[in-house]
Amino acid sequence: MCRSCAPADHHCCTITRVRFDPPDQRVASVSADRTIKLWDLQAKRTTINHSNVVSSCCFNGNGHFLCTASWDKTLKLWDLQGGQFRSRGGTALQRGHEGSVSCCVLSADGDLLVSGSYDRTVALWDPSSLRRTLVLRGHSDWVTDVSLSADRKLVLFSGCHDDALAVSLQCEECGRPFPVSRLLTSDLLTRCVFCRLKAPPTFRLPPSLSPCPSPLIGGERSDA
Repeated sequence: MCRSCAPADHHCCTITRVRFDPPDQRVASVSADRTIKLWDLQAKRTTINHSNVVSSCCFNGNGHFLCTASWDKTLKLWDLQGGQFRSRGGTALQRGHEGSVSCCVLSADGDLLVSGSYDRTVALWDPSSLRRTLVLRGHSDWVTDVSLSADRKLVLFSGCHDDALAVSLQCEECGRPFPVSRLLTSDLLTRCVFCRLKAPPTFRLPPSLSPCPSPLIGGERSDA
């Protein structure tokens, strides 16, 4: 249960996630009280809201954008440049998850957003168009966290009660993620099954036959 805030600029409920922006000039905190607060070096504070518990937040590489995830089944993108988000608010990414959104991560360039949900799925988004581009399934319970490698070729996501860690790689040919069961260095981990199936088959010819060597007798070649 939320309690009366004292002092007024503090959160009223459990703080679920805290993140520094990359320039280390601001800190974003999100809470079960449905609010997001930005704290900067001058101690200025800004409160922005969801309609339910705010479960996670993340910045892009330069700190210009903040993404927040909520139990209201939405993600919101906040453009922090120029302070316009105070009046306009965030842009909601809806119709992405059927359950509460538990976690999110933005790529450094801000061109890819990954989110996990209680609906047991991981969603990939294009922040520029605010559209979901792909849904990854495979967990038998809700997804608790997601992580994205620096080169954006590896997405890790884990579930809670199913005790499983799922790994997804980006296909070098079509660019879409695909799940893998183990990490090995092979062609199987560079292309998805669809790209492998449509690729023309390759055959290796046996090495050319060479004349049989003459038998050796006593370590010397025989001319017989």
